[in-house]
Parts: sequence; C-alpha cells; structure tokens
Amino acid sequence: MRRVLICGGGEAGIMVLSEILKHPEERIEVLGFIDDDRDKIGRKINGVPVKGGRKELKGLIMKLSISEVIIAMPSIPKTVIRDIVRTCRSEKVKLLIVPSTMEIIEGTVRFDQIKQLDLADLLDRDEVRIDSAQVRDYFHGKRVLVTGAAGSIGSTIVAQLLSYQPAALLALDMNENSLFYLSQSVAIGGISGQTRFLPLVADIKDSRILADIFRTLRPEIVFHAAAYKHVPLMENHVRTIFLNNVVGTQNLLEAAQAEGAEKFIGISTDKAVYPVSVMGRTKRICELLVSSYHSRGLQSCSVRFGNVLGSNGSVLTVFQEQISRGGPVTITSPYMERYFMTVQEATSLVLQAAATGGGGDIYVLDMGSPIRIRELAESVIILSGRTPGVDIKIDYTGVRAGEKYTEELFYREGEVCESSFKGIFVEKVHADPKCVLETVDSLADDVYRLTAEEIKDIMDRIVKGGERVFEIEKNFSMKSVDK
Repeated sequence: MRRVLICGGGEAGIMVLSEILKHPEERIEVLGFIDDDRDKIGRKINGVPVKGGRKELKGLIMKLSISEVIIAMPSIPKTVIRDIVRTCRSEKVKLLIVPSTMEIIEGTVRFDQIKQLDLADLLDRDEVRIDSAQVRDYFHGKRVLVTGAAGSIGSTIVAQLLSYQPAALLALDMNENSLFYLSQSVAIGGISGQTRFLPLVADIKDSRILADIFRTLRPEIVFHAAAYKHVPLMENHVRTIFLNNVVGTQNLLEAAQAEGAEKFIGISTDKAVYPVSVMGRTKRICELLVSSYHSRGLQSCSVRFGNVLGSNGSVLTVFQEQISRGGPVTITSPYMERYFMTVQEATSLVLQAAATGGGGDIYVLDMGSPIRIRELAESVIILSGRTPGVDIKIDYTGVRAGEKYTEELFYREGEVCESSFKGIFVEKVHADPKCVLETVDSLADDVYRLTAEEIKDIMDRIVKGGERVFEIEKNFSMKSVDK
C-alpha cells in the first residue's frame, strides 16, 4: 500500500484526493493533508484530516510511515518546493506534483496528470527571464547561422530562433542523422513560417567549406555551439579537441569577419575558468579568440554556461538511464558539486547576449549556489519512485582525469559587472589579441608534429596569460621548440 500525504488542502488538493479515491487499483492510502493555513489544521477534508503545516512534514513522514508526498499547490513558490524536496530527500520518500494553475482552470485534475517534479524546479534560484520583445526585434528578418545545430543546445537555439522569424536559418552540423531529424521536426512542427530553413552538413575544421558557406549564404549572425565537450574522454584526444574546438572556432571567426558578419556569439563553459582539463583549456582559448576578433572589428562575445540540465550526455541524463536499468547510479565523489541551469535558460542567455552584446566580453548567468552531485542523484532517484541506497544503489567511482571538485563562474582577478538584465553578468576580457592569434596560428601549424604534452603546455601558456598582459614572448615560434 502506498501511504501518501498531500501538501495543500485547497481546491487542487481536494481534486487530487477525489481522483485517488476513483482509482483503488493504485492501492493509495491518503493519511492526511499538509497546509500552512492554521485554521485548517485539525479539520477534515472529505474525511481526511489536515495533520499540520510544512514544518510538521518531516515528523509526520516518520510518524505515519509515509512513502509518497504529493504537492497540490499549483502556485507554490520555488523556495517552498525546495524545502519540501529537501525533506523528502532526507527521509527517502517519493515526491510528485500536480499540474499548473492554468491546467486546473482549463479542466479538472485527473489522476494521470499527477506527474513527477520537473528537476528544473530544484534549482536554488528563480529562472532568469529575457526581454523577448527586444530579442524578437533583433532577429526578425536576419540571416542566422547555428553551428552544432543538431545538438541539445543548438537545436533549442534553432527552435527559439524560428519563433522570431529570421529571414534564413542555416543549421550546420557534421552529424547528418541528427541534422536530418532536426529538419524533420521543423517540417512537422510547421514552425519555420516565413523563414528559409537550410540544413548544412559540414565540418568546422574545413576552412574552405566554411568560407564558401559564408560567401554564398552570407549569414549576418553566427551562434557557435559546435564543440567536443566530454571532459574525461577528451583528455586522451588532445590534438583532436584542439583542432575541433580551437581551430574550428578560428575558422568560423575568420570566415565571419571576411564576409562582414554582423555578430558572432561563442558558447563557452565554466570549465574554462582556471581550467584543469583539456576541454576546459580549449574553451578558454576560444573565449580569448572571440575577444581577439572583436579587436579586428568583428562584433563578438562569448556566453559561459554551467552544466545544462537534460542536455545530451549531461549527468542528469546519465542518472536517468542508470535508474531505468535498476542502478547503480555512479558518482565520482560525494563532494563533487556543479552549477546547473535549464536548457531554456541557456538558450535565453545566448539570444539575449546576441541582441545586446558584441564587445568581446563574456556573458554569465547568475546560477546561485552550486549543487552537490550526490544530492542531485538522490533527488532523481526519489522522483523516480525509488529509495536511494535501497532500491537504487549509489556507487562512488573516484574523480576522473580533468575533473575538479567544484567549478567557478568567473576569474577572480577578472573585471565583472552586472549587465542591464537581472541575473546576467559580464566579464571583461583583457588579453593581447596579437599574441593570442599568433600563438594559436603557430600551434595550429605544428599541431601534427607536437606531442600531446607539448600541445597542452602551449595551451597552458595561452590560458595563463589570458587575464593579464601576456607573458608569452611576442616572437614566440613553435619552430623553436626543441624536438
């Protein structure tokens, strides 16, 4: 028997109780309501007592041997949700939530509408909103190119852009299968409207193909989301990730500048801040490249993400797959923590930065406090209807190559200021553009004859000089490296 408490003794809670009573086959016993209205406490709602307020939730879970809690407060603030989640996580009980207020207004709550809590609600802050009108005005009628368009971030950018009706949307990716399915979703969804949607199968490492695309299609705005991002895996593929992430980015910047693109927006990561991984080093160099091309006259900026909930290969996706197989859920360390944002937030930040930025700076979302990966894993298990450590085991595998226990959003010595939008910050980049470009060019010329360790050493020199006057000699030449 599933022993349940309902949080919320209002209309939604009454509807939930009514629906549960219609489904005895589900073997659910509602033992009480939780409500902060002191006038309701001690009274009965359709025969079920109001046991207390939220402060009594933990004690009631223990006293009544509760196995599930249902949140039936459609307008519940995120702070209250987080409190309930923490309690359910500590007591190892399942948590479900009813639909939004609008869904209730449009009809009655049905049993099959009770759903698992969206993990985006677990963020320790409110989601950041953008100026949709400004963004729409900026993109309407423009020719826009998105690289990595078939990926989780790229495809979300594509979907959002189509709603703003650009003149043309060029979706570039070298994964033709994913690009095909993206094209199908656009056609089936009928969201292209007056926009010319053009899928492009191309590799950003091929500068000649990129030059031809820019010359013939002349994109005005470029969103660069294509990159290798898997940290431990790419530790063993130093040359490959440098060529794709760094050289590919420079190829795009060069083509955009040569053909007079209006703006270039690069997608970065918090792993670019004091990087210890090869992936993080490449992304920091990309930030410096984007800023350096601004000094050449290209309006450009970078957007720095934390971990994106639900993106391809994200920890959340891995956890859900492991749980579906019965576990175990694997975590590198109980002390590992990360900043998290939703896909919607990530995309909104990119679009807002494009509409307002372009000074070679880095736009960063205020992501609140970092979240312990262990706590995230326990929450996912609970929201899947299991008990951590009982139904689903948690294994600790050890920190992998290139990983840090925690990430930072900004360089401590950097110049950071608030943008004109609440929750979005701007980090200034102070680097020697000439030195950045010359050193990257030299490394690209010699990358095939250098060892992985030599490539990493040179990337470190670029990174470590990125927030001050470069210490790398201006006449540094890869030819002088002692072989």
